[in-house]
Amino acid sequence: MSSLKEVNGRLSAQPFVSGFSPSSEDARIFAEMFSNAPNVLQWAARMASYYQAERDSILKSSSDKKPAEPAKKTVAPAPAAAAADDDDIDLFGEATEEEQAALEAKKAKDAEKKKAKKDVIAKSSILFDIKAWDDTVDLEALAQKLHAIQRDGLIWGDYKLVPVAFGVKKLQQLIVIEDDKVSGDDLEEMIMGFEDEVQSMDIVAWNKI
Repeated sequence: MSSLKEVNGRLSAQPFVSGFSPSSEDARIFAEMFSNAPNVLQWAARMASYYQAERDSILKSSSDKKPAEPAKKTVAPAPAAAAADDDDIDLFGEATEEEQAALEAKKAKDAEKKKAKKDVIAKSSILFDIKAWDDTVDLEALAQKLHAIQRDGLIWGDYKLVPVAFGVKKLQQLIVIEDDKVSGDDLEEMIMGFEDEVQSMDIVAWNKI
């Protein structure tokens, strides 16, 4: 087969390979080039129908366009894991005995959790000092009066008399309160209510328990 460069050179001076009319050589070369590539021949004919200026314009407009980015693969989200509770029970169908038993067990477990949360009661341990007006106040008697006070959410603990100076003592008292039922203001009002005996009340420690 003649090379494409050779054939192109010969066609630059004449319309056909052999001259000014088609010959067996033209038919042979044509068959060698296109008999196994009919689609290429049709493509070449279509492209040849455009003027060179049109082909140049097509080439320029194509080169100005940015190459299309490859399509991003969309990763489908993994199916949600089946819940370990009653979500995997077919509520729209007729539940089997096993499913019904599992559902009842879960309800009972949830009820226990809710009950446990309700049973947790916030409490505080409070240690405070009570100072009397003078050394004539009977602190033992005052402690008994305090312990006689009954209030929901209040538990009286141990107390002791602590020396301050010059024979004067103070009453140190420990109590436990339920935070939702007894506040600091309630405590102060309760102690300072003994105004003839109590000069002041100071909280030494307040700890959540």
